Amino acid sequence: MNVRAIALPLIAAGIATGIWLTLPPTDPMQVGPIPAATWRVGAGVDYRQVRNYDELPQESPLRLSFSCSEPRHVYVFSHSAEDGTLLLFPSPDINGSKANPLAAGNTVLPGKLDEQELAWTTRAEILATTTYVVVAAAQPIGELEALLPSLRRWTNTAMPSKSMQVTNPATGIEVQGKPRNDWPSALLKRAADRSFSETIVNGPLHADELGGVWTSSVRVKESRQPGTANPGTPKLGDLKGTLPQLPQPHGK
Repeated sequence: MNVRAIALPLIAAGIATGIWLTLPPTDPMQVGPIPAATWRVGAGVDYRQVRNYDELPQESPLRLSFSCSEPRHVYVFSHSAEDGTLLLFPSPDINGSKANPLAAGNTVLPGKLDEQELAWTTRAEILATTTYVVVAAAQPIGELEALLPSLRRWTNTAMPSKSMQVTNPATGIEVQGKPRNDWPSALLKRAADRSFSETIVNGPLHADELGGVWTSSVRVKESRQPGTANPGTPKLGDLKGTLPQLPQPHGK
């Protein structure tokens, strides 16, 4: 093992995190060579940063602000026991979404359509937690590129309203990352494990054991607030077909 090759990126990440923490809260994200990401919850300019193990209502809009002084290939996923692994970015089925590699500077994902910012949303009826993972690298990551076509992914092309939904991969492709299964990638599993006990989940990404790869993750929980759906109700935004309606009794 090349200890120097692993230690130097870790030291650099530690320094970057220290600088990040000393910035005033009102300062914009500082763009540097180490990728940085901030999760946002809320619509438009009415948003706040997501905290680890944040409790969020169903269908809360989520976006990712990503910054780097160099172009980067970026990958974003979510995982829960109920949903399995979902592809958030890059999704070929989102009109208005950015494309890899992201240009140097700051980019807010998933993108814009008709001058309106797009957003993923938290999913409904997730009993435990949902983990969101972001991965960045200077070059395409073969392990993830091979995985992308077989994951369920977000889309805004399936409904006339252009609403953001979750759909299956193309017909004939076997789905990977199914519900009740673990992460379908060792890299994604390592990235997800980072947030298990972390407090600070926004800021510089962490160097992975794969050279030139940086990762980060955050975990959220569904808040049980009055007016939210009861356990057992269908999930919104899932294109899995609909059940036929049962005939109503006479007189109804």
